[in-house]
Amino acid sequence: MSLHLIPHRRTNRHRGKSGRELQQELVAAEQTIAALTAGIDQITAERNAANQRADQTAVDLGTAHEEIHRLETVVRRRDQEIQQLNERITVAVKAEHVIARTQELDVSELRDRFTTGTPVRLGASPLAATNPGHVPAAGTPDSGPAAA
Repeated sequence: MSLHLIPHRRTNRHRGKSGRELQQELVAAEQTIAALTAGIDQITAERNAANQRADQTAVDLGTAHEEIHRLETVVRRRDQEIQQLNERITVAVKAEHVIARTQELDVSELRDRFTTGTPVRLGASPLAATNPGHVPAAGTPDSGPAAA
């Protein structure tokens, strides 16, 4: 067998990195770590700000829900009041029609009654009570102060 057919193997030793190369890799790794740490700090700050905004939004949402509930209560009460007023108006209109139909008076008779004759003092009026402090007992005829 000839030596020319067998490929020649190198018998070089595996050479490690020099101190300078290791120092350069260490500096590059430290710069990468510093950049990543700064990125993590920035992302953490953004996350904290987002959490604060989310908390404030949750508080605002709760306040909005309370305000909506309060306003719904106000609207409900207003609607009830409107319904009651509509019912009162309906009753008043019906009552006004009934009163107008039942109290048709001849006004000329009243005018004649109060325009003729002389004015009468209230105490001398036949409608005035003789003793305004006297109140008859319930169920007994009015006997007046003379019966006492």
